[in-house]
Amino acid sequence: MIKRILIILISLLLATAIVFLAALTLMPSQTIQTWRQWQLPQTPLLQMQPWLGRFQPASDQVRLYGALEARTLHAMSELEARATEVLVTEGDWVEVGQPLIRLDPTDVQAQIAAAEKAVTAAQAARNATAAAPGPEVHQLADSAVAAAQTELDNARRSLEQARKALQNPLDLDAQINQTAALIPTAQAQVQAAEADIRQLQIFIDDARTDGSMQGKYKVRILEEQKAAAEASLDAANARLSGLYRTLTLLKKMRAEPLALEAQVHQAEAAVIVAQAALQTAEAERTAKTAAPQPEIVAVAETGVRQAQAALNQAHWHEKRLTVTAPAAGRVQAKLIEKGEMVTPGKPLITLADTRQMEVWVYVAAGDLPRVHMGDALPIEVLALPGQHFRGRIFYIAPKAQFRPNNVLNPDDRGDMVFLVKLHVDNPDGLLKPGMPADVILRRAEPPYPGRQ
Repeated sequence: MIKRILIILISLLLATAIVFLAALTLMPSQTIQTWRQWQLPQTPLLQMQPWLGRFQPASDQVRLYGALEARTLHAMSELEARATEVLVTEGDWVEVGQPLIRLDPTDVQAQIAAAEKAVTAAQAARNATAAAPGPEVHQLADSAVAAAQTELDNARRSLEQARKALQNPLDLDAQINQTAALIPTAQAQVQAAEADIRQLQIFIDDARTDGSMQGKYKVRILEEQKAAAEASLDAANARLSGLYRTLTLLKKMRAEPLALEAQVHQAEAAVIVAQAALQTAEAERTAKTAAPQPEIVAVAETGVRQAQAALNQAHWHEKRLTVTAPAAGRVQAKLIEKGEMVTPGKPLITLADTRQMEVWVYVAAGDLPRVHMGDALPIEVLALPGQHFRGRIFYIAPKAQFRPNNVLNPDDRGDMVFLVKLHVDNPDGLLKPGMPADVILRRAEPPYPGRQ
């Protein structure tokens, strides 16, 4: 009984094999398509195809095996920062320029604030360098010269008195009385200058409470006036000190008549020192009141440009805190999550534009003359039987290569072939990446119509 069942089963298997081989021989395309639709193992089919090819008549067309691919792009960041928002998920359709990821702006905002302050400081330095000296500067320089001139006058007066005392010692009392009479006036001038300085300091303290630009300008003017008042105080103190020295010298000369000649020499030396001080003050006044030098202004202007460049760089970083879509497409992969650190140049979001698919096939060298740029060739997609598609050639490899091992037809493996790429329009989204697709190339001349 068991033997009879085995004989029946073997007979059925043999009959099925014979029918399949007959169908594969007489209707190879339909049989292969049906085999693939049923998702049966591909290995037996691939093993039989080269054997059947020896008995099949030559076909007028070549079937090029490939697969559908979508053009993919990666959205990447140009900054290193922490992701605070991820605005898309896998499967979303995005348009070009659409925000995908937002980055933490803390560091960039700090850079902008620091750069803005640097620009303000550089502009102020440039303006101060390029501006002509104001009346306050002239007043301050003139006060310094006046103080040096007063010191020289006092020294000359002391020398003149020393010489008169040497020639006529009896005049010392009159000179002492005259010098002593001038001291109260000089003291009053010093006190008046000190009062002016105190009043100006009160005005400055009050103006500093105003944080506006007008308040800052007022502080600057008052400080310059205070500096001029301090210079006047220095001149008054110098005159008062000269009077005190003169009075001391006269009293000493009256107390020590033999030291009159030494006092003359000391007074002569004091005149020489005072003359040198006056020359120095006049030279400083000339330098401070001179017109701005082009070289110094150019250096200050360079500082402004450098500070502005740093600010522009900070704003450039600010614009890149949002990672946008480089092209329209569907999100295939999201490689970043909220809170993770972003590294420049690392793919974060993978986009695929499925509106136009690509098919890559390999054409044998003998069939290459029948392939031209712009040719429109029929395409069969096994997953969509009965649907008709056409692809247009947009790339033909300039150099031959050995056919890759993943080619479906084993007879063609190892042959010299040329890579050919075709575009296939997919407005309805029926075609999906990875679907097997066969490109039909006719052997007969001319090539398949549709070439532009």
